Amino acid sequence: MPNEIVFVGHASVDRIRNVRGEKVQPGGAALYSAMGARTVCRDVGILTAVGEDYPFKDVFADFPYAMVKTVKGKSTRFFISYGKGWNASYRKVSIGPGSQITTRDVANTVRNGAKMIHLAPMNPPKVENMVKSIKELNQNVTVSINSAIHYMNDRSNRRSILNAAALSDIFLLNERELHAVTGREVVSEAIKMIKAKMLVLTLGEIGTVVSSQGSTEFIPAMAAITKSPVDVTGAGDTWAGSFLGSYLKTGSWIKAVSFASVVSAIKCTGWGFEKVRSLRFENVEDVYDLAIALKEKGRQLTLSDALRASR
Repeated sequence: MPNEIVFVGHASVDRIRNVRGEKVQPGGAALYSAMGARTVCRDVGILTAVGEDYPFKDVFADFPYAMVKTVKGKSTRFFISYGKGWNASYRKVSIGPGSQITTRDVANTVRNGAKMIHLAPMNPPKVENMVKSIKELNQNVTVSINSAIHYMNDRSNRRSILNAAALSDIFLLNERELHAVTGREVVSEAIKMIKAKMLVLTLGEIGTVVSSQGSTEFIPAMAAITKSPVDVTGAGDTWAGSFLGSYLKTGSWIKAVSFASVVSAIKCTGWGFEKVRSLRFENVEDVYDLAIALKEKGRQLTLSDALRASR
């Protein structure tokens, strides 16, 4: 059976420290995104590379198609500390085997019948080449990309990101990344500089802007859906994967934004992706029942309350 969607990029070992404590857990943009998508898609794949020391290989068994390269040396590692307002400080970054993911590997996912391929943040020239390769093999494969702020300091990287966005079908990024990749401070001007078929711009607690086929729409966020997060690491990547999975299922970016907002909020109620790993929705619309459950007998429930009540 062809994969519905394949996520390509890093899987990492994350050391997370915040007001709730400290944990060492699996992470990485590709892994968080894939976990978000599998809440609604059953046939999710992941293409990644880890070192011989990677202690969480059991998580890859969650995916019916998992191409995981194990290479010599240490895995990608992050030490992230969160201060007031959940602002992240990267205390230590060690990028490991991600460079071993090749364009040929991605081409194989196309040949295996993937309907959608998401390229998580990687070296921008490589991402540009991967998008070109996918489209040369099969124009009907939907390609989505996103990048990370630390790739945007270099002019050639910014150019590759914009080129990849123009070749892809969906480009996801946040406001900080938008300003960095375009060099424009005014959001409306920056959006016009990006030639992606669909631009999905997340604005945190404000909401999401989707620009597609010459029109731009704004969807407000569901404010305060979770008031006391446990761990926000990977929330944006979980949002991206949830958005892509639900968009693939429905073809509606409005439904996809709503679905992703709820799933991302659920992710933040636990460490890592522990709260979404076993979360399943038969249909995208089923998430509305959970959102409605946030109101009960005239009082506002927390998301944790609603999750417990739904079991």
